[in-house]
Amino acid sequence: MSLLESLHSLAGARALLVASDAHQLLVASNLLRELGVEVKRNTTGVGVAAQAAAMSPCPDLILLDLDLPEADPLAICAHLKRRRRLASIPVIAFGDAHWWTLQTRLEAAGFSGFIAKPLPRKLLRGLLQRALDGFTVWHAPANAASTANR
Repeated sequence: MSLLESLHSLAGARALLVASDAHQLLVASNLLRELGVEVKRNTTGVGVAAQAAAMSPCPDLILLDLDLPEADPLAICAHLKRRRRLASIPVIAFGDAHWWTLQTRLEAAGFSGFIAKPLPRKLLRGLLQRALDGFTVWHAPANAASTANR
């Protein structure tokens, strides 16, 4: 793949972004759009599976904030993975550093990875491309323990 192709590899990808914090929603939406990703948003975490299933075509990727006050993100992910039409969509968690220590729980719920906040602008394209290519993505916060490459 040429440099030019790699720069545009996310162009046209569709993402469902789930975040309740207005600032996080704005920042993440803008970052995704800069990468050429089409973004649909859910601001509460309520009805994520129904929203994803109603998207035509379905999203290529779901980014799910782990700090949702009105919903349980682990339950949301597990519910998505039980829906046949949605089960193959990578669900990437993003959240504060303390979530990194719960990687095993995130994996058990069906998450395809975790990206620490703040979303890493310089690395985001590569991380999302890896997820779309079928790989897990576990991006530890800068101060995480040496479990980053498990």
